[in-house]
Amino acid sequence: MKKSIPILIFVIGQLASIAVLTLWIVWYSILPSPSPVWWLIQGILLMVPVIGGTTFIFIFWNKSRMLDRERRNFISSVSHELLTPLASLRLYLETMVMRDLSKEKRQQFLELMLEDSDRLSTLISQVLTASRIERGKAPYDLKPVNFTEVVENFIDDNKVMLKDVKFSKDIDSKCNCLVDVVAMNTVLKNLIENSIKYSAEQPEIHLSLKKGRHVLLSVSDKGPGIDKAELKKVFKEFYRANDQVAGTGLGLYIVRNVVTAHKGKVKAVSEGENKGLCINIQLPVI
Repeated sequence: MKKSIPILIFVIGQLASIAVLTLWIVWYSILPSPSPVWWLIQGILLMVPVIGGTTFIFIFWNKSRMLDRERRNFISSVSHELLTPLASLRLYLETMVMRDLSKEKRQQFLELMLEDSDRLSTLISQVLTASRIERGKAPYDLKPVNFTEVVENFIDDNKVMLKDVKFSKDIDSKCNCLVDVVAMNTVLKNLIENSIKYSAEQPEIHLSLKKGRHVLLSVSDKGPGIDKAELKKVFKEFYRANDQVAGTGLGLYIVRNVVTAHKGKVKAVSEGENKGLCINIQLPVI
């Protein structure tokens, strides 16, 4: 929230108080004494703006407090997410420097280090993207493409991420729409990573891409699911369905903003806890 808003609320509150006091003086000192019923009406009219103003201030304060708490949790989460792969990278590097490892072991370490560096890159990219979105400076280069090819290429390029996943797909050919390929790759990565992250056992993910009046992309899993009352919150900035699972709470927030910029719609569907989650994305066809 902008820093000027609390000052504006304070000024409005002070002006409202002065206005109420002035009206009270006018009604009771200058005007003729009204009937008892009119006294009651005057009192109500004077108290309504005061009650309304204090209620508004309380709501604003409560939202500010919640946002501040979410930001503190976010900073804590990001710090942990940064330190974990950095510590892992340092450990692998020190081991490779201090010990004479076999070729196979060195190759294994290098692959693990690449995974940690990808994790760092993804985290930094999410934070930067969220920052650009918040400042309204997230540019998108929308071009007519066959979205089927974009999705298929993403799957081929991310086989390492999907290696331990029971993955299935149902994809129509020639799903043409206006797409920023880089941004939609980010959307796909966030959706897949979320499904993997929140799956307690072996992740089971199904990706569907269908063409009709719209292009419909769906990513569903067999994870813990979300209570129906919480579904509208999953796209909020910093929201995390489970605080025990590492993350920044930015993934689905970025997904929603990217899809909205594509003039599309996004919706989360879950039958409840332990019944999985499905994210449906609807994009205009061309």
